[in-house]
Amino acid sequence: MANETTIGAKLRQARLDKNISLIELQQMTKIQKRYLEAIEAERFDQLPGTFYVRAFIRQYAAAVGEDGDKLVAVFDGKDTLDAPLPKRPQPETVSGSRKAQHVEEKSGSFVVRYLPMILLGLVAITIVSIVGYMAWQDRNTTPMIQGSSSLVVENSASTASTTSSTEETSTSSEVTESSSTTESSEAKMTMTASDSTQSSITITMKDAENPIELAFTGLDASCWVGVQVDNAYVYQYTVQAGETQSMTLPEGATNATLTLGASQNISITANGQDVDFSDPQFELLQKTVRLVIEYQDDAA
Repeated sequence: MANETTIGAKLRQARLDKNISLIELQQMTKIQKRYLEAIEAERFDQLPGTFYVRAFIRQYAAAVGEDGDKLVAVFDGKDTLDAPLPKRPQPETVSGSRKAQHVEEKSGSFVVRYLPMILLGLVAITIVSIVGYMAWQDRNTTPMIQGSSSLVVENSASTASTTSSTEETSTSSEVTESSSTTESSEAKMTMTASDSTQSSITITMKDAENPIELAFTGLDASCWVGVQVDNAYVYQYTVQAGETQSMTLPEGATNATLTLGASQNISITANGQDVDFSDPQFELLQKTVRLVIEYQDDAA
């Protein structure tokens, strides 16, 4: 017989298992504490609307390691939270006499105790063998190219002409490469990260082409993505693992705010370039990525 529970009880238990307080969860998800309490108490009518109920359940679930899509399906009546009782572990079978077991345990502990010393000895022998072989090979190897004892006398005028031609070709090549590098650097968009915290980061994009296309690719699991321009949502979607979705910012937009429900499960590109919102000192959880955009035409 299966045990039944509720969405709120399941999320609350997951939060307690991770030792996360409601205040901490509020900071992680940017959902007000009173809404989090309403979700745990199954008082969904206290939330602004059905859309926010689904979005908040997904964000809550992503923060505590639960399956947000399944919980939303349960909320919509398309699934249940029935779970089978855990199986009782089978008793281990004891075979042989206690004396034989004692001898076996003693033998095993001896091997475990001296195993690191044995492995270190084998590594040392391997290193010595490799070094000796390389030294023997170097001593017995003859150079592939032998020096020539003959002298070559060249015509000074011909040499000067060849040198001059080579220098002109080299100078022309350097000018061409320098011009190509300058053009490519002017055309390439640059992104600089700043104001990085656990929950947010600012990325300044310079020399961007107008308009900007954002592409979202799901990694190991799903991630809810919301895009705001001038504090108004222009895009919302839950990207599944292995799925890629794209959207184009309004032409001439100078700012955009990306809200990621589970940022460890998403990668983002802007006009084909990776948007790196990670920070080694912070774990990837729910995150807000603020984009500040400067276009090529503006820089000119």
